[in-house]
Parts: sequence; structure tokens; C-alpha cells
Amino acid sequence: MTTDDGTRPLAILGGTFDPVHAGHIHAARAARDALGTPSVTLMLAARPSHRSAEASVEHRWRMLELVAEADPTLLPSDVEISRPGPSYTVDTLDQAAGRGPLVWLIGRDALQDIDSWHRVERLASLCHLLVLDRPGAARARPPAPPGFRLVDDAGKLAQRPSGGLAWLADSMLDISASQVRQMIAGGQDVSTLLTDEVWSYIRTHGLYAPRTRH
Repeated sequence: MTTDDGTRPLAILGGTFDPVHAGHIHAARAARDALGTPSVTLMLAARPSHRSAEASVEHRWRMLELVAEADPTLLPSDVEISRPGPSYTVDTLDQAAGRGPLVWLIGRDALQDIDSWHRVERLASLCHLLVLDRPGAARARPPAPPGFRLVDDAGKLAQRPSGGLAWLADSMLDISASQVRQMIAGGQDVSTLLTDEVWSYIRTHGLYAPRTRH
């Protein structure tokens, strides 16, 4: 979907990507297609405000680069890496303002916790929300946060500058980064959950391996 002036929405999927896995890639591609935009930005949270990351920011950034090399429609962004302090969504959106309608991709669980976000009252004036949902998720959906209005089609979000919320059913796989890390630590095969390049990188650098106790 393009706006009247031909501007396409800028879709952003933020996360620690620790590691970036098939669920992230599937969600980004589903959002790209639903929005009719040529690409999705993968925004690396260098200093997540709510928890620490297991792999260094350098490793997580390189894994994002490997994914982007295999799929040029997925664009890694280092905006938050270069900014001091914790990674807050509102600061990232402020920095991206003026580049066209911004669409922040968010999961159902994160939507339910959005009231706790830093300066959440500003979000509706900065972006739209595209809520990614898993197959078989509960039919009852949480209400739109204050300031957001429900839009029945993701492709219509860019018709206004900000403040819209749309749902994208079946856009998430039942995979989490913590599950991937646990499987790697337990010696399980995760080759179907990661791209070949990312899995090779993890093995080469010994990421997420069990910690040796002394």
C-alpha cells in the first residue's frame, strides 16, 4: 500500500535477535507482503531495557547481516547500536520520523504489556502497530491501546500518518529465541529453525553452548 504521495510505509521489526531465527524471518516476510512494502527493517536492540542478551551485540549484528545477505528485502539497522543507553521503541521512532508512515511490528504478548513501555503515550502520534499473531491464538483479542484505532486491513494503515492498529493472523511461528538457545545448549538439532548461514556462524563461534562450571 502506498500513500497518496507515493510513499510506502516503513515497517520495523525490533528485537534482540538472540539469535535471529525462522520465526523472525517468517513474521517479517508476512508483514512485508501484507503491507505491500518492498522491505522490512530488522532493528537490533543493542541494550534491551527489559533484559540482558546472551550473545554480544557484535555477534547478533553479524547474524542479522547474514540473514540480510540471503534475503535483501530484510534490512538490518544499527540505529540502536550507536545510541547510548537502553533501547526504547519511542526513541527509535522519534529518530525515524519524517521517513513516511512508520509501522511497528509487535507480537500479541508484547501488545498486552504495552502499557509498561517507556513514554507509551507518544506511540500513537509516531507510528502504526501491526500485531503479529500465531496460528491457533485465542479469538478474543486485547483492545487497541489508547490513541490507536482498529484498522481491518494492514494494507490500509499507510492511508494515515499514524495511530492505526491492524492484526495479521498466522504471521508468527511457534518459535522463540529462548527455545532455540535451550535446544543448542542441550545439543539438539536446530537446523530447521535457523538459516544455514546463521547456524554455521553459531557453531563456528560456540554461541549458546553450555557454560562450563568450575
